[in-house]
Amino acid sequence: MNAPNITDSGLNNQVDIDASVKLDGGFQIQINGRDNHLVIGANTVLGSGVIELRNNACSIKIGENCFLNGSFRCRAGDSHIRIGDKTTMMMAHISLHEAGYITLGDDCMLSGDITMDVSDMHSILDVETGIRLNSPRDILIGDHVWLAQGVRIMKGAQVGQDCIIGSRAMVCGAIPANSLAVGMPARVMRSGVTWDRRRLPLSPAAAGAPAEQLL
Repeated sequence: MNAPNITDSGLNNQVDIDASVKLDGGFQIQINGRDNHLVIGANTVLGSGVIELRNNACSIKIGENCFLNGSFRCRAGDSHIRIGDKTTMMMAHISLHEAGYITLGDDCMLSGDITMDVSDMHSILDVETGIRLNSPRDILIGDHVWLAQGVRIMKGAQVGQDCIIGSRAMVCGAIPANSLAVGMPARVMRSGVTWDRRRLPLSPAAAGAPAEQLL
């Protein structure tokens, strides 16, 4: 392994990085606190970015054969990131400012300028009672999901497998499997779809059809 720059300033932290993991640029791994666990699977490539486990009892587990650029930050105690096998990212910023889980399935494809967090980072309070209203909520992204440029995944979002989320969309709720969704907030434009990393040729019928008929 082309060893990453790892700083461990805490106690009882466990780092399991497969020997085949490669670095393709400046990538920092910073661990503080105690009882944290970092796992990076075989043949994964880390490009530019940072992994940060700042608090206690946190974990980041990255699967095999991934190619990742971005920041992956567990800032609160008991916060966790899971990234499945064969997932790729041009540039994503995944963070947890409160306890919870962000989970991405296998073979996901994330473009650039993508963000997700389980919380709002600041408190929204009821005026009369002072009770905080905006609790954190987990994020779940299924297998084989394509997030296009600039997508925002908000707390509590759930994206089913084989979905495509269009550029600059903001996902606030649940998107069913095999959906194409766009907009702010994201709305399903077409169901019964999937996608392929290859740029496949159009069929003769599709090549002559107006764009609105394809969607």
